[in-house]
Amino acid sequence: MGNTYRRLLPSEEILQRRKYTHKAILRIMTAVNNREKIIIYGKGNREGICSIAILILVLRYFNADFDYFIIPRGGNRESLITDAKTHLDFFNPGVMLSLNQTFTESVYGTLWNNDTDLISIGHGDETMEYSFTAEGNSLLKNVFIFAKELSINYDTRTIYRYVDLVYLGSGIRDVSLDEILGMGLNRLRISKNYGIQSLKKLNPCDEEGLRELITPKDNPGSMVDNSRIIIELLTTEDVHRAEQIAKYLINSR
Repeated sequence: MGNTYRRLLPSEEILQRRKYTHKAILRIMTAVNNREKIIIYGKGNREGICSIAILILVLRYFNADFDYFIIPRGGNRESLITDAKTHLDFFNPGVMLSLNQTFTESVYGTLWNNDTDLISIGHGDETMEYSFTAEGNSLLKNVFIFAKELSINYDTRTIYRYVDLVYLGSGIRDVSLDEILGMGLNRLRISKNYGIQSLKKLNPCDEEGLRELITPKDNPGSMVDNSRIIIELLTTEDVHRAEQIAKYLINSR
């Protein structure tokens, strides 16, 4: 956290040479290099929040131009298409990155007449041009694997500093048979994330207590706003802002 060293981005020539890289990774790298707008879409539950937070931290590290939106709970196909069209008109994104199958299935056809590409993570099939899935893995693990491969192609290993978010977003308690979650639990205990540090400082608790604090309350009227606050907590580079949000979450339990 804090001041972050930005690596130089690989040239288009390097991108072309790396034919072994997944097509979706290459598309994101091109978007980052060309300063195309990237919009992330995910659900506002704990898994979705941690997945979005990982992508925010990774894309920010590479100085990408991005934004994100929480998919409204209970949103129907028509409302999702309307939202996507609004974002297309306002942001003119080069890439929409979807972490939700319902959103992908709803808006995929809409993008055919635009210059925007849709990348799905954790779902999709062979009919999609940009679909990244590691079969048998959760959304969070797919996001982590995606972010790890992206980081490797930029010759950096910073992704492992975010593995604590994989553990927090997971619902699994026994990590003995899962290497990534085991790493996440170990990282959580020494986390440098300002938001996690603030929660620990203001409300000492175990891992389950931290999970509870970053789980949005089951209130449909405030789910999106509360989710955005938690995402800000997990991604802020301002320790004072992290403490403000942590106090709010602790007091609102």
